[in-house]
Amino acid sequence: MSEDLRQKAMALEIYNQQLQMIQSELVSIRALKSEIMNSIKTIENIKADEETLIPVGPGVFLKAKIVDDKALIGVKSDIYVEKSFNEVVEDLKKSIEDLDNAEKEGMKKAEELAKAITALRKELQAGIQKAQQAQENE
Repeated sequence: MSEDLRQKAMALEIYNQQLQMIQSELVSIRALKSEIMNSIKTIENIKADEETLIPVGPGVFLKAKIVDDKALIGVKSDIYVEKSFNEVVEDLKKSIEDLDNAEKEGMKKAEELAKAITALRKELQAGIQKAQQAQENE
């Protein structure tokens, strides 16, 4: 195999790995968006002075009474701020917008990479066929 074909094969492998990483990131983004949307629905349906179940682990819930319309929301690592339910919902909707943008960007990169992979694969196949024909003619 010629050096050019080896380089193309290596590039194809790298592109495939990059595409897998992007696809994995897209799955994570979609899962996080789903989790945030569930949080929004939950917060919108909770009312002060109402009893609810709070998850504390897999299959474990505590019965609790909501005392006001405030929640703690993480703003940085180990830093939380108390905000009204409405403010929390707005913050979460902004997070979804940011994730939507990241998802669109990731999908765009994935499409570009898929096109590059297709083109490189064709070049590689053509090069291999050409090398095989040259070998047969010797």
